[in-house]
Amino acid sequence: MSFSSECKEELIRIRVKSAEQRLSQLSGVTFTSGGIRIARTPALFYHTENPGTAKHIASIALSLYDADAVVEEKQLEHRRRPIYEVTLSGKELDRLMRETGAMVNTENGLRVLSEIPSCVFRNEDNGRAFLRGCFLGSGSCVDPKRGYHLEMIFRTQSVADAAALLMRGFQLPARISVRNGDRYLVYLKEGDDVSGMLALIGASSSALALENVRVEKDMRNYINRTTNCEAANLDKQVVASIRQSAAIALIDKHIGLHSLPVSLQQAAQLRVSHPDASVQELADLAEIQKSGMYHRLDRLMKIAEALEEE
Repeated sequence: MSFSSECKEELIRIRVKSAEQRLSQLSGVTFTSGGIRIARTPALFYHTENPGTAKHIASIALSLYDADAVVEEKQLEHRRRPIYEVTLSGKELDRLMRETGAMVNTENGLRVLSEIPSCVFRNEDNGRAFLRGCFLGSGSCVDPKRGYHLEMIFRTQSVADAAALLMRGFQLPARISVRNGDRYLVYLKEGDDVSGMLALIGASSSALALENVRVEKDMRNYINRTTNCEAANLDKQVVASIRQSAAIALIDKHIGLHSLPVSLQQAAQLRVSHPDASVQELADLAEIQKSGMYHRLDRLMKIAEALEEE
């Protein structure tokens, strides 16, 4: 099961007691996966890949309206997996479509799937319920092991704008893009924002799972950075040790280590005896400060450079 499916399975288990919140959630599903069928018997229908979501849509609709609901599995030629179609009809269908915003009579005539009902904006709980319905209808969330991206698809720009504005009211920086010229994506890209959205709509376990993956990623990245840094420092230490050993060999060949001050003789002998030791470790062996050992090794390098120039 995909991460998106797990999120939706969690969402459909939420028991929404308030009729207004159920209406807001049904409206969200309607604006993302609903459609109107005009025939002898008009109907409102929904398409979803999740059978649990299909049953959930029918359950919410029947809890609010005196309607008929039919859930059917359909196998389409161009799809590997079946889709599930929910068809709502009956004597209260007109009220259902009017109150969910599926079809509204305005001064400018009949408008279809273009205006979110005002109840969605009445309070925060209704807003959360609407966004939950939107995610159930057309939402997807990338597996956090692969990245962070959550999106919902809308048919009209006006509804996408309103949904994005609603999300921004919850401090979620929703952005909008257009797909195929007639689909409007409302999306989030950052891990904090995606987990915040999941928690907002009630998918708390999924949000926690995402955060756990983020912590693991951050820890792994920290370990990798630390390892790379240590490896880089070790490489520098090895290169420095080789150069210092070569300088000491040059001095010994040309003028002999015995000609050096005692402090430099000691530093040279320690470096030759401990080629893998760090400057701090050499300083500890000589019982001096690290800066003192660094200064002595630097003097050895300069003496060797002067001998090479002669």
